[in-house]
Amino acid sequence: MSQQALIVDVAAKVLADNMDWLMCATALDAYPVGEAAHRCNRAYAAVCLPRLLLRLGDVLAQINQALQQLAAYTQRFMQGGSRPRAQHRIKPHARYASKG
Repeated sequence: MSQQALIVDVAAKVLADNMDWLMCATALDAYPVGEAAHRCNRAYAAVCLPRLLLRLGDVLAQINQALQQLAAYTQRFMQGGSRPRAQHRIKPHARYASKG
């Protein structure tokens, strides 16, 4: 396994663990158990997470629609449309000069 693949794998596991914890914390906030000694079963949260992610299809469809709209409004760039100033020309007055 390459170093980059290892980094991605560890990051995915950390993300999944954090999402499991967030699901458990949200469940306890929404449905309090009453006893402080009780905690959510995080192993069960890991099983529930893939089923929950399947419901995110609507959000992904909206993101896809936004990307399609961005692709519909594009600009055409022409190569060589801007050229550097000739060396023998002096810069314009400071207030008219490019600030970039």
